[in-house]
Amino acid sequence: MHPVLPAAPAISIVVPVYNEVPGHQTDSFSPRIQALLALLRAGDEIVLVDGGSSDSSWPALLALAQHPQITAIQSTKGRARQMNAGAAQAKGDVLLFLHADTVLGLAAWNALLTQASTCTWGRFDVQIEGQSRWLPVVAWFMNHRSRLSKIGTGDQALFVGRNLFQGVGGFPEQPLMEDIELCKRLKRMAPECFLAIRSHVLTSGRRWDTHGAWSTIVLMWLFRFQYWRGVPAAELARRYADTRGKLPITVAVFAKYPLAGRVKTRLEPLLGAQQCAAFARYLLLSTLDKLQCVNVALWTDGGTDEQWDALLGGRPVARHVQPQGHLGLRMQTAVETHLKQSEVVVLLGPDAVQFTPADLGELRLAAKTYAIAFVPAHDGGYVALACTRCLPAVFSESIDWGTPRVAEQTRMILSQHNQQAKWLRPQIDIDEPGDLEKAIDAGCVPADWAERYKNEQP
Repeated sequence: MHPVLPAAPAISIVVPVYNEVPGHQTDSFSPRIQALLALLRAGDEIVLVDGGSSDSSWPALLALAQHPQITAIQSTKGRARQMNAGAAQAKGDVLLFLHADTVLGLAAWNALLTQASTCTWGRFDVQIEGQSRWLPVVAWFMNHRSRLSKIGTGDQALFVGRNLFQGVGGFPEQPLMEDIELCKRLKRMAPECFLAIRSHVLTSGRRWDTHGAWSTIVLMWLFRFQYWRGVPAAELARRYADTRGKLPITVAVFAKYPLAGRVKTRLEPLLGAQQCAAFARYLLLSTLDKLQCVNVALWTDGGTDEQWDALLGGRPVARHVQPQGHLGLRMQTAVETHLKQSEVVVLLGPDAVQFTPADLGELRLAAKTYAIAFVPAHDGGYVALACTRCLPAVFSESIDWGTPRVAEQTRMILSQHNQQAKWLRPQIDIDEPGDLEKAIDAGCVPADWAERYKNEQP
């Protein structure tokens, strides 16, 4: 039961959304909105603004909007555009702009209700959630700097009276620093109304964890200084995209088009050619679905564009065609391609049925430590490889690809080149009838696998 608080104007919480819901089983966004909904009074509302997401965000927003206090709309991509669109739709007297990865708790909400008025604008203190031990220091400097400067950031959940927001023209529709510019305009128009609420909101520290706390701090201060000096926001956005550098990880999945008689042929005595094709389709789609939270590239062999489009069913996966040549050459091509944009590249086959997101995290960490890491298979090959640089020797034509000697020969080559590598726990991959039986017994493949993607047959 909430305490009785002084009457406060109706508040509209505007949340810009872009690709926040990779899939139904990985939806952490909807529970956060449900928790936010529990704070609202009768006249308050939440406006969710999708910026053209390519994942499951829009269906999730529509499901949330079944509640009468939640509205879901779409706009063109861009945080400033999305927040302006939400403000135009909002009915409240006070607009609270909440980033999708920022959590507003009860204490912060009650503090706003206690102090809000239609002429007030401001922000909350922020607490940053993440792995770096420097994040509390980052948050302390952010909070004290903005209290002195009266310049808040989007991570601090800006709020402003509707009339004042309209009076300054809303957020400038620029690709970067829109929060800084809004605060500068508000500061010029109503400096005496600035309110720095000490109750904190909790925001994600993923960009600090990914790119390093101090390098991110220096980068942000550099961009703010450049913006103060008059560098256009569009130019800063271009520089920001460049300095963000590479993606943390890309998983390259290798797959043949599941055509009867061409895939999983060693299972034909057990399943028959048609069921082998159906099983290959199950393996591929289930692998892609468990990798929804990371950047995935599919390297294909066979099949037309139309066939692959139908098979993938709208899954947001970049597709590449495997080049001609032995398997090692094709793998090396994928590694060289993705290392241009990614810190770590993982090669994975769709029959790695034991491989989990936790294994992916362990493999990525091992690759960053040793430059190359493997998940060996029980049959003598390996089910996954991760690397931070290309080592052509491990993709050599001299390796007997597709045989039980692959892992042994790879170890020998690494030793000859004085290259350390990390080998993780062996896992099942499925080539022979006995492998499938073991996978089902171990719970890695459901007994009803044939029914799982039956409606997605191309």
